[in-house]
This record gives sequence, structure tokens and C-alpha cells, in this order.
Amino acid sequence: MTFTTDKHTVTEGDIVEVRWDCPGADSAELTIDNGYKTTNLPLELSGSKRFRLHRSKGRTRLIITAKVEGKQYSKTLKVKVKELPVTKAETIDRRGRRIGKLRQWMSLPKWQSWRLRFRQGWQMMPPEKRLASRLLMILGGVLLLATFFPALLLLGLFGLSAYLMWILLKR
Repeated sequence: MTFTTDKHTVTEGDIVEVRWDCPGADSAELTIDNGYKTTNLPLELSGSKRFRLHRSKGRTRLIITAKVEGKQYSKTLKVKVKELPVTKAETIDRRGRRIGKLRQWMSLPKWQSWRLRFRQGWQMMPPEKRLASRLLMILGGVLLLATFFPALLLLGLFGLSAYLMWILLKR
């Protein structure tokens, strides 16, 4: 029985060609084990196949098993699979120059960047939390004003009650 591969070391996503010849065998099967998943494929008694090796725990084992008159014979090959190198994305300005994180942060006026973050966070909030946040801000403002102007406490609480009544009647 012969069993070979064209490569013994590959990078994730590369193709490996496997060749085999099992003369006199009744059947043949190929097992591919990448450390995460094992796949069994029935094979012809001789031939070749190409496989793209994606995710692996460092080594992918290729095992061919041939059955001859009820007995099993197997051969194992290991292919080292290197991780695909990660490429960092870059931001390029209109002139083709790379923009660093500091320049990106400095390009927007501060109030715009904070306003943009606040708006995105506010829109992602469920409606109940938005309502609770509004009420908390109103109550906090009323209590803050009441510390300096105690007479405004009743007016502020009346305004908060009116706002709550408006929300109830609106829906």
C-alpha cells in the first residue's frame, strides 16, 4: 500500500494533494482529523484527491485504511498546518498616507465624537431604558436645582409628574 502527499507543511487555506494505491484491497477509506473534527471518506482502490486544509490544531492527520479479506491495514501521514498570518487594516487618507489612531481621533472635533458615541449608544438602548434614563436625568436636575433653590423642588416635581402623565396619555 502506498500513501503520499505533495506537501508536509502548509499554511491554513492551502491545498494538499493526496495519492494512494491499495492493490489487492477490497475497500479503502480516508480519515482526515484536524483536531476539531474527524471526517471519513470512502475511496477507490487507487487515485488522488485534493483537499483544502482550513482550521487545524497545528497538525492534520491523514489516515488511509484498506481492508483486505477482513483485515484492516492503515497508514498515517501528518501535515503541519501553520496559522494564516493576520494582516492589520490601515486607514488611508485621500493623499494615500496612512492615518494612525491618534490622527483619526484628532480629526473629529471632540464634541462631534462624543455626540456620535452618545447617539449610537442611545439608539441601541431598549425603549424602557431610554425612558428610565430620561426620568433619571430630569429627577437629577430637579434635585440639583432644589439644593440651591429649595422653592424649585415642588415646581420640579410637578414638572416631572406632568411629563409622566404626558407619557401615559400619549401611549
